[in-house]
Amino acid sequence: MRERLRVPTDAASERRATDRYLPILALGFAGYVVFGKSFAYLGLPPLFVGEILFALGLLAFLVSGSATALLSTVPAISAALLMAWVLLRTLQGLGSYGVDALRDGAVALYAGFGFIVAALLIERPIRIAEIVGYFRVHARVLIPIAIVLYLIARFFGAHIPKVPGQNIDIISVRSGELAAHLCGALVLVVVGLCKVSRTWVVASLGAALLIASQSRGGMLALLIPLLGAMILTGQVGRLAAIAAVLTLVMIVGYAVDFEIDLPRGERPISAVAVVENLTSVASASAANNLDGTKLWRLSWWQAIRDYTLHGPYFWTGKGFGMSLAEADGFVVGLERGGPVVRSPHSVHMTYLARAGVPGLALWLLTIGSWTIALLRAAHLAWRRGDLDWGRYFVFLACYLASIVIDASFDVALEGPMLGIPFWIVFGIGVGSLMVYRAWHVVDAPAGFRSTARNGARIAALAFLVVATPLGSSRPEAAETAACPPGAILVPVGASIQALVEKAPPGAVFCIAAGVHRAQSITPKDRQVFIGQPGAVLNGAERVSDIRRKGAFWIIASGQLEVRPFGSCLRHRARCNDPRRFFLDDQPLEPVVDLADLQPGRIYSDAATGLSYLADDPSGRVLERTRQLYAFDNGGASGVTVKGLIVEKYATPAQQGAIFGDENHRAADWLIEDNEARFNSGSGIATGARSVVRRNKVHHNGQLGISPNGADVLIEGNEIYENNIYGFDAGWEAGGVKAGKVERLTLRGNHVHGNYGSGLWCDVDCRNVLFENNLVERNADAGIFYEISFEAIIRNNIVRLNGTGRGGQQGSVWVWGAGIQIAASEGVQVYGNTVTVADGSTGIVIVDQGRELTDQPKRRHGAGKLLYRTMRNAVHDNEIVYEGSSGLSGGASDVPASNPNFGIIETGANQFDRNTYVLRRSSDARFFIWGHGPVAFETFRSLGQEANGRIVRPD
Repeated sequence: MRERLRVPTDAASERRATDRYLPILALGFAGYVVFGKSFAYLGLPPLFVGEILFALGLLAFLVSGSATALLSTVPAISAALLMAWVLLRTLQGLGSYGVDALRDGAVALYAGFGFIVAALLIERPIRIAEIVGYFRVHARVLIPIAIVLYLIARFFGAHIPKVPGQNIDIISVRSGELAAHLCGALVLVVVGLCKVSRTWVVASLGAALLIASQSRGGMLALLIPLLGAMILTGQVGRLAAIAAVLTLVMIVGYAVDFEIDLPRGERPISAVAVVENLTSVASASAANNLDGTKLWRLSWWQAIRDYTLHGPYFWTGKGFGMSLAEADGFVVGLERGGPVVRSPHSVHMTYLARAGVPGLALWLLTIGSWTIALLRAAHLAWRRGDLDWGRYFVFLACYLASIVIDASFDVALEGPMLGIPFWIVFGIGVGSLMVYRAWHVVDAPAGFRSTARNGARIAALAFLVVATPLGSSRPEAAETAACPPGAILVPVGASIQALVEKAPPGAVFCIAAGVHRAQSITPKDRQVFIGQPGAVLNGAERVSDIRRKGAFWIIASGQLEVRPFGSCLRHRARCNDPRRFFLDDQPLEPVVDLADLQPGRIYSDAATGLSYLADDPSGRVLERTRQLYAFDNGGASGVTVKGLIVEKYATPAQQGAIFGDENHRAADWLIEDNEARFNSGSGIATGARSVVRRNKVHHNGQLGISPNGADVLIEGNEIYENNIYGFDAGWEAGGVKAGKVERLTLRGNHVHGNYGSGLWCDVDCRNVLFENNLVERNADAGIFYEISFEAIIRNNIVRLNGTGRGGQQGSVWVWGAGIQIAASEGVQVYGNTVTVADGSTGIVIVDQGRELTDQPKRRHGAGKLLYRTMRNAVHDNEIVYEGSSGLSGGASDVPASNPNFGIIETGANQFDRNTYVLRRSSDARFFIWGHGPVAFETFRSLGQEANGRIVRPD
């Protein structure tokens, strides 16, 4: 089915298509927020902007390859059934009512936007961070613009021009629509995912009071979700304080009879109007025809209940296309010259009237299951310590609730102005739920795996079936485009290297699905290697020469022409032995003494060449590594490796199973859409001008990716759980480690759970860019820039690093920071959000008095030159401390006799315009400057954070 749908193009262009759609959709979302109905009417009838966005989204949805994974959650299944039922009833009305049937059916058919967005998040989970960034722009920029335009429309409505060819004001945002979007922005701020100025807060609360005086539905859409968000995030104290201030404002306004009249007969802006709106919800009121509009709604809703629940339209409703107001006898709008209202002022009644009880039931199941799923995920995230995830889920739940509340009192979801944003938020929730659940399957604790082996296998199988679209353009990491014409097909069992030697440079090889064992490829220039779905390059061989001796099973160790290299943790003394054994795809831990042998471990006797197992391998798959590299560069340039699973190679430390490095000609490699796992050293190593894009690199022995050379791009990869063999991360281990590179770009990667630092550049790196990465829960520093020069670290989300997992260093003193700059010069750090665990470190620059690795010739007696920690600027970041202690700032790690002793203070290092958020009350000193921790006030007195601020809990 996929091949019939796809167009002839390569996977890179497909991914670029999906990458482009999300910004386009964000612009559409912004248009609906700011301009409302006038934006919706852009286009050429019947193709308006909403239809154009949907058509583009459908293409992105099909290309994403994640469609089938969506129908694995109750909200998504419910939404699909709702769409199907409404589409059936719409098609039945198409002959009688034409395009009106489609317009009415859009109330559910807009759910297609939800599936589009969810598929894009599953395809690349890093897009969640991008979406959070869009919502911050929504709050900080779009909402103030929308408020100003709303005021212009209220006071100068008679002078606003019309949309050309339409009887619609250019500025035409309804009170309820603005209320829902304003509520979303306020919730984003309240839960702590967006920082704003006091001016913004005052203006937003003023707009909220204005809306509350104009619209009962808008008032409730603002009030109820905000209350819920503050209660769910434990801000009852702040809630009480805000309520007291607003009550005081209302009392003063009521006492002085404050009132601003609006033109065109609209309700005045006043405290009295707010109170009357509030009381009219539950009781009678004659003010401003409040009771008249309420009774009109209630009468119509009762009529709908009568002819559905108790009448002939129980199962089918009246269908889509007809004007329900005319059919039911509740026409309004003629007295104002139109347009005439077509649907009841409640989306729930719309579903009941048009789609019958089945339609209403599916609608309620859809929004109910979605809300429960998100609140449950928020609760679990809080319990697991994933606080940002918890806040994010609360934000989405409250934003959607606000839209639903407004739609319960007005015609809202029936049109694109609020209908499309509603289903976009719905899709973000579905996709984020699947990403979060899959993330926690990957991060299952080691204790669970060791005590419940079978359960772990089942969980792993479930993850592969349901969650493998994460970070991949297909439901499997190895699935790629079909073999191009003229490609050389490589069947299972064939010698790939023999085919390579016979082929010319530039030849294309299509590697068939299946396990290609013990293959090692030395490519020629410009050769292309494409894996069909399920193609695996496995560097190990199956072991069959097994015999039992006493309590153990004995096999030959296997010979490899490589010597162990690299520093190990004390309790993992054989980390650097590339010879590895796997039992049922799980690596066996080598021990140094036979007395230490137990299940899950293996002992190799160098004198006899035999290895001993405590596990019974009968009926199980036992493998031992045989080949060092899947791709050994041999000096080839311009090689492409795409769509392959590369596993179980005996790669030496600091080298990669995909090894495009250590030869000046091994440049310009393209490595994309692969999965590299269980290799002894690194999964991937690159040379100059190489691109490493959209790979899953995990569970490798030492490192995930080792980039080298100049002009290398590492983009859109998921890099996790590397250094499983226990290398000392202080030597070199973790997610990504580069050295002596120039113009390296690390962009849009999800780097998590590595046993070492997440992203690390060490020794004379220059002009390195770290941007838009999500870096979390790594054992040591999140982003580490060491003894190097000129870098930009911007717009990253860095969370809860320095965990110390796997026996690594973790957060000690200022080490293991979220962002750590050590003995480096000219680094710019800005626009990042850093979440710091209790006792850990936020953003730190530290000087160590390190000697330059390349010392120039010097006169006799002259001292060695040192790296200088100078000209580093840390600004416009948000550092959130989850615990009661932690540090950010600049630290010196040298004695007074060292020439660099005072360089932190005198080297033009600067912290400014950063925001430090303390989640807990504490008297701890959260800053360091020079040689000891200091309070924020002292930090400022030392010339830092002149425009920064610290936000303490209530």
